[in-house]
Amino acid sequence: MQLVVLLVLAIGAALGVTKLVRSYIRLAGIPGPWLAAHTDLWRFRAQNSQGYAGRLVLLHRQHGKLLRIGPNHVTVSDPNAVSIVYSMNPVWRKGPSYYGATTVSQGRVLPSIIAMEEAQHTAVRRTVGRAFATTSLLDYESYIDHSAAEFVRVVGKLQSADIGLWLQFFAMDVLMRIGFSETPGFMQKGGDVDGILGAVIDRFDHWGRWGAMPTMDYVLNKGPLASMLKGKTDSPLARVGAAKFHARKTALNPPDLADLCQKFLEGRAKHPDALNHDEILGIILSTIGAGADTTAGTLTYTLFFLAKHPHCREKLQAEIDAGLQDGTLSNPPKWGEVYKLPYLEAVLKESMRIFPIASWGLDRIVPEGGVTLAGTFIPPGTVVACQIDAIHRDTEVYGLDSEDFRPERWIEADEEQKRRMDRAFLAFSSGKRVCTGVHIAWLEMKKTLPLIMMNFNLELVDPKQDISKGIRASAVKYPPPVWVKIVKRQDGPVPS
Repeated sequence: MQLVVLLVLAIGAALGVTKLVRSYIRLAGIPGPWLAAHTDLWRFRAQNSQGYAGRLVLLHRQHGKLLRIGPNHVTVSDPNAVSIVYSMNPVWRKGPSYYGATTVSQGRVLPSIIAMEEAQHTAVRRTVGRAFATTSLLDYESYIDHSAAEFVRVVGKLQSADIGLWLQFFAMDVLMRIGFSETPGFMQKGGDVDGILGAVIDRFDHWGRWGAMPTMDYVLNKGPLASMLKGKTDSPLARVGAAKFHARKTALNPPDLADLCQKFLEGRAKHPDALNHDEILGIILSTIGAGADTTAGTLTYTLFFLAKHPHCREKLQAEIDAGLQDGTLSNPPKWGEVYKLPYLEAVLKESMRIFPIASWGLDRIVPEGGVTLAGTFIPPGTVVACQIDAIHRDTEVYGLDSEDFRPERWIEADEEQKRRMDRAFLAFSSGKRVCTGVHIAWLEMKKTLPLIMMNFNLELVDPKQDISKGIRASAVKYPPPVWVKIVKRQDGPVPS
């Protein structure tokens, strides 16, 4: 009997070693940390460490355009790879790291629009795609205006504040209104409400913590064993969202609203076999969760950059003030007035170029037949991601001063260079699976940044602050507290 046990153990060990050797050999020509070639533990530890994105940039500079960060995982810093990895046809499947973005509600995993497989995502676009189209933006403008008036009123009473925290409250109010036409009132309270914002942050933290080990995430957090040990629980966001969604879908007289919930229910009524109710709820919750902290973080970084670069702030202020003076800009600004302001767009793009909100690359799986990237053949089944921070700093695309915040590069470039810059710009991903809420994000940011500058002058409490030193590790780059002195502009009307 002992001999049989020893034989089984020996066979198991031999198979394990064989698998490790095969895994190592198939990508042996791609450099990277030694441990990463043998186990995902290197990536698990690195992703949960401070400055992971910056570390990958340095490793790419050391090793070249291709970097091995796992037994079956490669990152690419070649801008020419973007159109291949995020191709429109064929569409590469998303990598397993996206499983970390899914939410558990009452023992079941709710689909996330971020993590959906291609067939499911196509069904979403067919059923409720119009809710995210540019033609729907005007339906959401009033929700932003309502929150904007409250932001100006509340923040205007403060002499100083962590502007990033108040932008989180603002963004949560905006997204809850866009989702369900009402909000529990984050700005009114000046804090979290019922743990909803905390749940959004926890979702990104969970994704960041477990993205490198989706199988362990399933076993320990989302599978039957986890449900048995932890019970069937809900996050506060899932609980509130489920209650609002159930009330809306069972209402005898559907309300005359243009929010996401109503658009989704109307879309499902037209295509009842395309999406179930769990999928609709999951999409709404992931839109709120993904949209709130990402836009708040981007606006925080942008205001920091403007405070650090007074000449850029003055140029943007001049663009906004000129619009107010000649009547082409309202307070609060309308989408039709701000969406084409050239320096506003350049400032936001430059901020997202320097600090893209995603903490790591957007994983895709190499399809059948393999692919050649940066002159090297990558076998099928390999997980590949374009390293956003490294590509956004590519000197051939963005210039020798690519490390600097200089919005003018987006205006000065000729048409060919602009196309190259836009093709390499990954703040909202790229290709068919570009961020579903990209138009809503632009709507919110292009309305909010001018609104703040119309009404306030903001100065850093600590002019020497280095924001890059305090970025918190998560699935997104959470900025550290950015304390600003708040002075109301006497020459700028405050929205009522």
